[in-house]
Amino acid sequence: MRLLFTIPEYPPHSGGGIGTFYAQFLPQLVTQGHEVTVLVANPFSGEFEGYSEAGVTVSCVPKGAIAAQMSAFAHYASLPELQRSLATAWAAWEFIKGGQKFDAVETTDWGLTFVPWIVSPEAPPTVIQLHGSMGQIDFYDPQLDKPVQGRLIRLIETGCFAVADALQSNSPSNAHYWQALIHREVDYLPPALALPHAENLIESDSNTGAKSGAGVVVGRIQHWKGPAVLCEALQLLGDRAPGMVWIGRDTVYGQSGTFMSDWLAQQYPNLWRKKVQCVGTLSPQETRRHQREAAFTVVPSLWDVFNFTSAEGMACGQIVLCSEGAGATALIESGVNGFRFAANDPQALAETLERCLALSPAERTKMQQAAQDTIRTLLDPERVAYQRSEAYAKLMHHGRWQTPPQEWLREATTPRPFSGNPLAFLDALPLQPLVRYVFRRSLKKLWR
Repeated sequence: MRLLFTIPEYPPHSGGGIGTFYAQFLPQLVTQGHEVTVLVANPFSGEFEGYSEAGVTVSCVPKGAIAAQMSAFAHYASLPELQRSLATAWAAWEFIKGGQKFDAVETTDWGLTFVPWIVSPEAPPTVIQLHGSMGQIDFYDPQLDKPVQGRLIRLIETGCFAVADALQSNSPSNAHYWQALIHREVDYLPPALALPHAENLIESDSNTGAKSGAGVVVGRIQHWKGPAVLCEALQLLGDRAPGMVWIGRDTVYGQSGTFMSDWLAQQYPNLWRKKVQCVGTLSPQETRRHQREAAFTVVPSLWDVFNFTSAEGMACGQIVLCSEGAGATALIESGVNGFRFAANDPQALAETLERCLALSPAERTKMQQAAQDTIRTLLDPERVAYQRSEAYAKLMHHGRWQTPPQEWLREATTPRPFSGNPLAFLDALPLQPLVRYVFRRSLKKLWR
């Protein structure tokens, strides 16, 4: 099969779970005899030269092509992320010539890159991989300055997903979420994850206790990733609370308008940046080192489609404490190969931390081995690649979805000339509050 993957990132030009997801099984598809092409289309990242790695051909949508499409969505100028996302999606479509030479296409729900492949009748059969859409993320962590944009994106997503040729997710919980929302079948296919080259990462009983005793969290400092839940749990433990290292970039907390880390430092001055050390974004090698050397890994997410750091911790032979809000919790049998705890429940996390800290060296080693065995068995890249190749063959057999997209949806998401003033809607607003807003914004820029 000739397979095209239109996705927002791919290593080494990536730093998130989507890049990790595809890097784990695309080379395996090549080994199985398929022709694999990756087109990176990201509205908000830089451009890079194309290359080939492990038989996978990788190219990037040029920034100039995205800029050229921006005017075709000038009517969305008041919603700049939506405008740029649609421009990027159609720039990718034009760059790859509508996927004419491919048997099947996979795209993701993040960034609206799926739009041309769903609304264009001449597109090849297309599957949307549901990693965590822009609309979902906005729903769980709304930004105060983007309420209209978030709602409009969710309407576009649900409209397109309802008529997609096929839908997949890498966690049962997210598959069920979308099935209930759009009344469509969503296939669950597990992600792939290879064990580290040095599989014997589990320390002997005599050395296990030599670890620092500190735990690690890997993820953005973001509301729905659960940093406040972690702080509340540590607060409940008091002097018994272990130290934590948080690896990941800071983000703006929508309810406060400030960076999440600054908000946490105000709310938990004795914990955040003290008991919980924030080290920022690290290289993959440094991150893995922290995961191996930590006493345990915590995934405190209120919600997460999957959360690769949970599976990565298990692959490293680590004890993982995973919130049931994260899809990866489906991998864990609590007390056997890790621990599960109720989402958004500091008391449950505190009690789970105490259970973890009370493990004997022998119990730790047994649980670590069980964690690695789970990843080795369920997420084996070769096995997952075969499952996915069968899914692509099924997609090709069934072809396009029988119900075409609504004309209104197509009109709202395709490029078209626009000769009006994209900011003309401001004419309908009272002048006095507009003047005050411009004045305050000008003062902010001068202050910076």
